[in-house]
Amino acid sequence: MFSSFGQIAGRPQLLVLSLMIFAQGSAFGATIPYLSVTAIGTLGMSDQAYSLLVLVSSVAAVTISVSLGILSDMLGDRRHMLIGMSALGVVGYGAIYLFPSVPVFLGATSLVIPFFYATSSLLFASARLHTGDMEPTEAASINATLRAIVSAAWVLTPAGLGLLLGASGNMIGAWGLAALFCLFILVCAVFVLTKPTNQPVRDANAPGFFAALRELAARDMLIRMVSIAAITSTLRLSGTIWPLILTLQLGGKTADVGLIAGMTALIEIPFMLMWAHLLKRHNIIGIIVTSALGYGAYMAALSFASAPWHIYALALPGAAFAAALLALPLNYFQDLFPGRPGLGTAFLPINSFLGNGLNAAAFAIGSHFFGYSGSSWLGTALAIGGVIGLLSVERRDARAAIE
Repeated sequence: MFSSFGQIAGRPQLLVLSLMIFAQGSAFGATIPYLSVTAIGTLGMSDQAYSLLVLVSSVAAVTISVSLGILSDMLGDRRHMLIGMSALGVVGYGAIYLFPSVPVFLGATSLVIPFFYATSSLLFASARLHTGDMEPTEAASINATLRAIVSAAWVLTPAGLGLLLGASGNMIGAWGLAALFCLFILVCAVFVLTKPTNQPVRDANAPGFFAALRELAARDMLIRMVSIAAITSTLRLSGTIWPLILTLQLGGKTADVGLIAGMTALIEIPFMLMWAHLLKRHNIIGIIVTSALGYGAYMAALSFASAPWHIYALALPGAAFAAALLALPLNYFQDLFPGRPGLGTAFLPINSFLGNGLNAAAFAIGSHFFGYSGSSWLGTALAIGGVIGLLSVERRDARAAIE
């Protein structure tokens, strides 16, 4: 299970990329959990302005990440993009820390920091290139392990910040820490990261920008995107409704919410490593389908919870299946375009955007008509619908390959 760590440690460039990925995850983990509290509670932004900010920054992040992912395949060497995007991260996060005000927060969060979000796709695409000489199953296992490193960052950084700054009630310092993480990525990109020896400076075989966009918009690709988004949206829907079920229907306390959330995040990490190991022996589609159906069953079980301990008990199976749904979609999309990791990784921000939209719609409909417990059945329906869509397109491709 831990062989991937040995392979990462044995390749200096992969080791550097893993540290950069941890820093990128830490920058996100330092700020995103405290975004609404800081914007509305500390800086005094209105609810309407904050909602608009989230929408604008989400659209900007998707547009920038997809565009840069495609361009990175055309250019080949991603170090210059990483330097530029991480420098913008230093500027954006640093501006909020040094000049905390609503105008600076709005400008930096909607116009500058979304460029830093693209470092996630660029780093994973770079890691994929450094595993190009490995067997596909080994490369996929390392990719899933790197995804586990992001989860580790999300566990450690918010918890540490909560202990350090929580008592003060002012989390602006989190943006200063995020700027330092961006600076670390910048320094690594400038002085440590090297160009893959098997990658030309510019890939003459990569299709043009608009040709790549047309590939993203092809029917089967759209079905795949919507199907995976439906499956992963169950994670977001679960994260929305189980705290409400626990505290408003079962009499649980807010302390229970934090404890279960932390416990779930910790459990997910070893299970991510386990799924990464299983990739060496099992088909990725089979693992995603099994995990999606398992998580759908977990969502159904939430509707029957009648005591706080039921939510605690369900955390283990929920985290086990969630780990696969968090770690494996990246591998799945990259495997569709093995020679163009930038395009494959560009699916992730699209999947996140679509998943957030499906989660919002499912919660709005479910909570209005069925209540919080009833909403969990919509999560089950999304998981089943996503599995049906995914299997349909994969079987169609399999038949076409035979013919």
